[in-house]
Amino acid sequence: MREDLQNLLNEIQDLQVSTEIPDEILEEGKTYFSFTLQEDYQNGDYDNNYTYRVSIIGFLKRKKDNTENTLEILDNKAKEIIEKFKEFNFKCSYRDESALDYIKKIRITGYATYNEINNKLF
Repeated sequence: MREDLQNLLNEIQDLQVSTEIPDEILEEGKTYFSFTLQEDYQNGDYDNNYTYRVSIIGFLKRKKDNTENTLEILDNKAKEIIEKFKEFNFKCSYRDESALDYIKKIRITGYATYNEINNKLF
C-alpha cells in the first residue's frame, strides 16, 4: 500500500515526496511532502479475515518566499494530494501547522477502512 501511495503522489508535478526532511535543509522554491502510514486492527471473523483502519499523517512544507504566494501554492498542493488519496478512498482533512514564519506547513490526515475479504479500502 505504501508503494502504491508513493507512486500516486509521484504523479503530482513540482512535489518532492520523501521521508521527513528537517526544516533547516529545505530548499527555496521546492514543496515537500512526507507521510506515515498506520494500520489498526478493528475486528475479524472466525475465518481470520480482519478489518483495519488505515491512517495517514502527512506534512506538506515549503520555505516562505516574499516573491510568491507561498500559502496559495501549499493550498493547491494540499488539494492535489487529497484528490490522489481519494482515489484510494481515504477521507482527508488538513490544517495549517506553521510554527515558524519562514517555513509554512500543512498537516494532512486521512483514514480508510481495509477489509481482507475483498482486499479493498473503503
